[in-house]
Amino acid sequence: MFLTMVRIFPHSSDEEAVRGFLAGVLGQTRVQPGCLGCTLATEYEPDAILLTETWQSKEDLLRRLQSDEYAKILATMELSASRPEVCVYEVTGQEGLELIEKVRMAGQDGEGAN
Repeated sequence: MFLTMVRIFPHSSDEEAVRGFLAGVLGQTRVQPGCLGCTLATEYEPDAILLTETWQSKEDLLRRLQSDEYAKILATMELSASRPEVCVYEVTGQEGLELIEKVRMAGQDGEGAN
């Protein structure tokens, strides 16, 4: 599984346009083969817009990066007041509430979570 995170720092005058464009991309992205999910969030300090996408395979991710739609996202990054941040992570494992429960139970038993 692959996770991409794109953080854009738009000028205040461009913020609404950037957010609107990226929000419009979400629905189209979610129906693409191999897309496991995508979200849009606002971050504060520094003000940024965060687009995350999760892809089932490297092939799915590469297809996404080569698409015309992704070229539009790259063009939107041009509206960033400072250099956009792009991170791509290969996720080799995933845990959830079970891990939290395990760690917290171990702490209650005096074992610690070191």
